[in-house]
Amino acid sequence: MDYEVVIIGAGIVGLGVATNLSKNRSVLVLERNSGFGQETSSRNSEVIHSGIYYPANSLKAKLCVQANKNIYPFLEKHNVPHKRVGKFIVAVNDEDSIELERLLKNAKSNGVENIQEFPVNKLKETEPNIKCVAALWSPDTGIVDSHSLMNVLYNIAKENGADFAFHHMFSKAEKKNDLYEIEIETKDGDIFSVSSQFVINAAGLDCDTVASKCGIDIEKANYKINYAKGHYFRIKQGKSNLAHHLIYPTPQRKLAGLGIHLTIDMSGSLKLGPDVQFLNSRTLDYSVPDYLQEKFYLAGASYIEGLEFDDLSPDQAGIRPKLQTEGGDFRDFIIHEESSKGLAGLINLIGIESPGLTSSIEIANEVEKILNKI
Repeated sequence: MDYEVVIIGAGIVGLGVATNLSKNRSVLVLERNSGFGQETSSRNSEVIHSGIYYPANSLKAKLCVQANKNIYPFLEKHNVPHKRVGKFIVAVNDEDSIELERLLKNAKSNGVENIQEFPVNKLKETEPNIKCVAALWSPDTGIVDSHSLMNVLYNIAKENGADFAFHHMFSKAEKKNDLYEIEIETKDGDIFSVSSQFVINAAGLDCDTVASKCGIDIEKANYKINYAKGHYFRIKQGKSNLAHHLIYPTPQRKLAGLGIHLTIDMSGSLKLGPDVQFLNSRTLDYSVPDYLQEKFYLAGASYIEGLEFDDLSPDQAGIRPKLQTEGGDFRDFIIHEESSKGLAGLINLIGIESPGLTSSIEIANEVEKILNKI
């Protein structure tokens, strides 16, 4: 046996798993890119969520609520730049107000602490440029420098003895007796194999493909993911005083997305995004078309006074691996050990999208618990 654990994917979840498991096991992390966190993990809003939106008893709700309590002490301990800026969720009409009431009940049933209704007149004192008829206040929502967080996890895993193989592509895994033989391809096309007792599929945008290459029928297992692209537009620096907190509209139905919201980065700059655009292909196209500017302006102007069309410029885009289909019902994270499919020691992490960044360390804890029981 070459390694006790092989982890496929060095996004934030793979890094968290490597950090945990490398404390007591030999670990190899495979990553097809030149470094860690170059896909979904670095192309998002960098928001620390609190667990408001997700259905009660879902993994997304439970892990996010727990993560919100645990992540701030971790960030402080390791000097990761972050701010507990707080978030307003705003209703711009009576229909949204009804949805906000439902959202508040859902948040409280999930165990979200400190969330509350916020008087509109008081909101106007705090955020004079925000238009709404009702609002919720989530003081424990924050922002984090995701790259710094990933760098900390990477360094801890390395200090624990984990090996990282960048520019190495996972080809397939085959169970032979009690071990997995894992075929790997280098960027130069060379192929070699390593053996391990456990395989952790943290491959993000390729998670269903990796599951298939491990011997899972992804259609039968309902593991097939969909690519959903989200674009961002930056608000010019001269308008960075438009808001001082995260501002979210009332979310879309079935949680396809949380709506085009106003976010703040660690430098105090403002962005709008993301939208949700389901893709028909798996092309990693991160372009931000100019024609989307009107859509983002109209979305932002619906709740932000003083926002003008020319304040916006294309920023970045990200792609989420969603189990949910376009117009389909909510789908939860999948964290599953595959003994029932004859693949003991294989753990698949499927559809890890938002709130995956917030929940990354808690997801890693779940994986560790599963491995400790095997």
